[in-house]
Amino acid sequence: MPSINILPDTLINKIAAGEVVERPASVVKELIENSLDADATEVIVDVEQAGKRLIRISDNGSGMSPEDAVLSFQRHATSKIASEKDLESIMTMGFRGEALASIASVSRVRLLTCLRGDSAGTVIEIDGGVLKPAQEAASPAGTTIEVHHLFHNTPARLKFLKSPATELSHIVAAVSHQAMSHPAVRFRLTQDKKTVLDLPASQNIIDRAFQIFGSDLAENLMEFSGQREPARVHGLIGNPNVDRGDRSFQEFYVNGRYVRNASLSHALYEAYRDLIMRDRHPVGFIFIDIDPGLVDVNVHPAKAEVRFRNQSQVHDLVRDVIRESLRGAHGQAPESLFGRVQEAVAGYLGSAEGGAGSATSFEFGVRSSEPVAERSDAGAYHAVPHSQLRTPVSELLQPLAQVHDSFIIAQDNDGMALIDQHAAHERVLFEKLQDQYAHGSIPQQNLLLPVQMELGHAESALLAGLLGELRNMGFQIEEFGGGTFMIKAVPALLAGGDHKQLILDILGEIRTHGATSRFDKLRDEILSVMACHPAIKVHRKLSMPEMEGLIRDLFACRMPHSCPHGRPTIVRFSLDEIRRMFKRI
Repeated sequence: MPSINILPDTLINKIAAGEVVERPASVVKELIENSLDADATEVIVDVEQAGKRLIRISDNGSGMSPEDAVLSFQRHATSKIASEKDLESIMTMGFRGEALASIASVSRVRLLTCLRGDSAGTVIEIDGGVLKPAQEAASPAGTTIEVHHLFHNTPARLKFLKSPATELSHIVAAVSHQAMSHPAVRFRLTQDKKTVLDLPASQNIIDRAFQIFGSDLAENLMEFSGQREPARVHGLIGNPNVDRGDRSFQEFYVNGRYVRNASLSHALYEAYRDLIMRDRHPVGFIFIDIDPGLVDVNVHPAKAEVRFRNQSQVHDLVRDVIRESLRGAHGQAPESLFGRVQEAVAGYLGSAEGGAGSATSFEFGVRSSEPVAERSDAGAYHAVPHSQLRTPVSELLQPLAQVHDSFIIAQDNDGMALIDQHAAHERVLFEKLQDQYAHGSIPQQNLLLPVQMELGHAESALLAGLLGELRNMGFQIEEFGGGTFMIKAVPALLAGGDHKQLILDILGEIRTHGATSRFDKLRDEILSVMACHPAIKVHRKLSMPEMEGLIRDLFACRMPHSCPHGRPTIVRFSLDEIRRMFKRI
């Protein structure tokens, strides 16, 4: 067995860096926290090559003396705490004194700092953890830290970084999180000398949300607040009709610190229970002010998670305050509001109950209030001819009825089946879109009135990079700058739907799987989102010919037994199973 050795400081620092510095955004987060702890009212972030070549953070905070500047790069050197008791009442963003030492061990760092009121400042340079002698230098009050060539001496870590677009999106998120919790501070972010974010100091979080996320989201947010022991809860929540396809717009802050906490997330979903559809996600920016002695912020190397002493109390408080705010905003109980949401959803993409345009076809992507004679055939779905079926007609299930206008009961010679009409239609549309894409011929429908979208900086940058690929999928979207886009044409299958929400859901899908230059990896995920939007919804009554057509088309698919998301389309019961249930065999 090898003998035990004491690790050298250089290796210890690199190990610590692996816990604290995951990617360029981690550096940005840690350095901004230091600026905020120094009472800065302006923080400027400049990055090059998405932070791999350069990260520069400049602030107008209190600055440091020459002695403190040198000490700041020592491990566990901090001005935030001095005793074990201080660890139980932390209100600063940083406190461990590890960040600067960890960052300096995997990069080349230059620090320029000057105390307010001093005539000269101090400059320090560190290369791979080796500190050069401090020098006097001219400097404005505050601190500027430059981090050059991150991970240059740890090439294995460098290989794990993602594409520049992905790394930049993480940096934008890191800056946005700090900006949301500190609206009185001005933030600016540039990438390769081009402005990405410019957020002037604002009076409140609703103004800050408008700056970061754009008007389309901010105009559908409402402020809320409530208090009871042991905490005060306040922030912004979305109307139920602005739910999203992913969790990107759920943020939690404890005493001004952006955190992750499963209990807080669960409380948000509980508050919206019965108000949004399954598989959709509420929007919320939740701030919790609590006695620091009741929360442990020292449970994660990057301070990204917290643990509450009274977890269940905080959970219930968040849930109750948000739910009461939703009730008060609409002047009625959330349960009755759900009826209004259901009514709106029923009209979404033409899924309201009603008869079909003909006995042999479905109509979707149109509003139920439109006369059938005026509807465009561009959005009509026609049953596949019998000659194209992959399964002979004699072997197909014969529909009998619907259960709650959501599931089709059908039978064949071997027994019976329940068919999820939404999942089945998703599979049919998904494979049709796949085939159209493969042949480069997704039919396009021009919109009579283009749809305008106002997006935040992160979403607009993501969408701008996808316009060419989305054009291949049947969309025509033009960028007008300042986060404004115009949707001018959509795939014909989606004509008449909520095109803005579809684009937001596609962006959510890309965020979930990670932005990548290998767009083909995301193609099926995006096509599945496109198929979900116009697919027949639950609670829609179908005629017998419609049910027959859907079953025929389902069995014409390559993979008829599951929807694109992996849910089953059919649950079968053999005659023997049915007989056993009734104890006949």
